[in-house]
Amino acid sequence: MPMSREKYSLAIRLGTASMALLLFIVVAELLVRCAGIDTYVENRFFTLNRALDYPEVFEKDRRLFWRLRPGRTVTSQFFEGRTYRINSLGLRGGEIAPHKKGRRILALGNSCTFGWGLPREKTFVGRLQDILGDEYDVVNAGVPGYSSFQGRLLFESELVGLQPDIVVIMFGWNDQWAAAWEIADKDQEFPPQIILECQNLLSRLNSYRLLKRLWLSAIERHPDSLFDRRAPVYRVGLEDFRDNLWSICHTCRARGIRPVLLTSPAPSLFEHDGVGRWSAPIAYHERYNRVTRELAASEGITIVDAAREFECYDHFFDNAAQDFIHFNASGHELIARMLAECVGQVSGPGSP
Repeated sequence: MPMSREKYSLAIRLGTASMALLLFIVVAELLVRCAGIDTYVENRFFTLNRALDYPEVFEKDRRLFWRLRPGRTVTSQFFEGRTYRINSLGLRGGEIAPHKKGRRILALGNSCTFGWGLPREKTFVGRLQDILGDEYDVVNAGVPGYSSFQGRLLFESELVGLQPDIVVIMFGWNDQWAAAWEIADKDQEFPPQIILECQNLLSRLNSYRLLKRLWLSAIERHPDSLFDRRAPVYRVGLEDFRDNLWSICHTCRARGIRPVLLTSPAPSLFEHDGVGRWSAPIAYHERYNRVTRELAASEGITIVDAAREFECYDHFFDNAAQDFIHFNASGHELIARMLAECVGQVSGPGSP
């Protein structure tokens, strides 16, 4: 049946409108790119927008909030111009064999485990691989910005399927940051995944990111105001932090996997703030390490207390006043050697 004149006219109008919209998007995108406008939003609070505004690095995820985009080698402003390889599972490093040949160690954590600012071979994961040799396969499962809540979900829903023999667990820094919109990680809600997929697609456009930046700048308070609360809501409070670590360790033990807790190092107060000054973030961070130690003691879980070992040295942070979270290659080397010594203990018969 031939198309009626009214339907034909409507199809023409819709087609014309679609072409005009597409042309507008192309022109706007070209203008923003040619003008060299910075479309990135600098914000230290990951669940607000920082991670999600670097679409070449991250993609939105309803359950995990964000993931590293899989299967790419990426150089990004987010990484301060450095280049990292992300495998098909969205983890740093090369592809992971589905069937392990020897023993497999999985290092679960945040940007410290990821190896922020360092090449693979200088991270404690890379160094541990070199020290242990081909009998072990050491997998880097550190994702920048992840809290213990995200790490728990990622491990229990996906990474446990890699069948590791040992899981090294280090969290804390992101757990203690102020929560986005005063909503803890466990209570955050994202829209359906199909909407997030549309946002993941649109986020590749500079013009879309510019519009989002203008919108956010109009409605958001300055992020530093989140530090002024008298009773802040943390991304993961101390009790929930313990529960997340316990759950990861319980999942490991139920499957015959050896959990190893790793405390999260920080520079000394003197190195960070100088004589006579008090560093609240570092002092509060010690509470999370204390929870880790208490859990290890009460549950009989192997622990590598890197934070306490770091107290004996003052050269593991290149500029502690500027970055008191990410330790340098020397710090990674020490942790790798501590873990290598520990692996020999937990791999034997009768280990916890």
